Amino acid sequence: MRRFLSIVLALGLVLSFSLVTAVPVMAFTEVWVDASNPSCPGTGTQSDPFCTIQDGIDYIFVTLMDDGIVHVAAGTYNENIDLENGVDVLGAGANVTIIDVTVSGGIAVNIDSVGPTTTIDGFTITGGSDNFGSGIYNNDSSPTVSNCIITGNQAANFGGGMYNLNNSSPVVVNCIFTGNSAGVGGGGICCWGNGSSTITNCTIVGNSAVAFGGGIYVDGSISVPTITNNIIASNTAALGSGVFCNSVMLSIDYNDVYFNDLFNCTSNHDPAADPVFVGGGDYHLQASSNCIDVGNNGAPYLPATDFDGEPRIYPAGGTVDMGADEYYVAPPPPPSSTVGGTVHPIDKAALLLPWLGLGLALVLAAGGLILIRRRS
Repeated sequence: MRRFLSIVLALGLVLSFSLVTAVPVMAFTEVWVDASNPSCPGTGTQSDPFCTIQDGIDYIFVTLMDDGIVHVAAGTYNENIDLENGVDVLGAGANVTIIDVTVSGGIAVNIDSVGPTTTIDGFTITGGSDNFGSGIYNNDSSPTVSNCIITGNQAANFGGGMYNLNNSSPVVVNCIFTGNSAGVGGGGICCWGNGSSTITNCTIVGNSAVAFGGGIYVDGSISVPTITNNIIASNTAALGSGVFCNSVMLSIDYNDVYFNDLFNCTSNHDPAADPVFVGGGDYHLQASSNCIDVGNNGAPYLPATDFDGEPRIYPAGGTVDMGADEYYVAPPPPPSSTVGGTVHPIDKAALLLPWLGLGLALVLAAGGLILIRRRS
């Protein structure tokens, strides 16, 4: 019996070490970008990052021919970006990570033939100026665009902020579209061409088009987007200042369409009331907002967190808000477990318990090895 227990203990010790050391390493590339790196162009490591976002994308997609992530540090990047399939580009947050092409002009973020495994997240995208899709141009592409601010982009024709063309079906969540313009249609977003874009929990405010769809333009004969839980407010255009639907009647559900109108669209579960933003370009909701607790928890691609990384449905078990911001009140900090710098006795026991367990395991394992040695 003693011999049997010794063998079991020894095998358990060996198995525990093998489980720790046998974790497989996934083949996946991560690179880092920081425009402030003094040793430009850099090598892409955390300690020596690339200096441009495109360098990071190209290193993964072209040089290594791999999938991966480009981590982009806070800063302003004056470069036009070509997103590539399978490469996620993650900024440090839209308020601090900016793609600004005001000087160079053209399309700020060009996305061609990219599938749904690709994400761009956490950027302000501004300064684009082109005929179509000056902020983000999706051609036969279906990326996820999340937690971004798309602002100050101008298109001569369609899609100042974003243009979705040729089977493009991007998932757009927790984004703010503001101050974008188009000479014809779709100051904020234009959906055109056999696609089925999903626009969930975005704030689309203060965009303009000369003719059609200040907020969103939909070529309804060949594009049927799903538009849910958004705030579409104070956009301007000659027809359909909020949403313009061409050719086919489109039904949009659970959106606050306020101080702009719909053309050839119907809106259900729409509070059509002032969203009550903080103001001054701050699109967080005040406590009196009419967009709190009136959204649809079953919206497609409903994110787990809002634009700020706070819980998307607050309080838990409640109803989601409309727009990119979830009205959230941080809970008070837990009471301190110390009085006068002294750890309570119960806390001491809690701190010691893991060490006692580890010591017991080591003793048992050592005992097993000793028994085996004695029997041999």
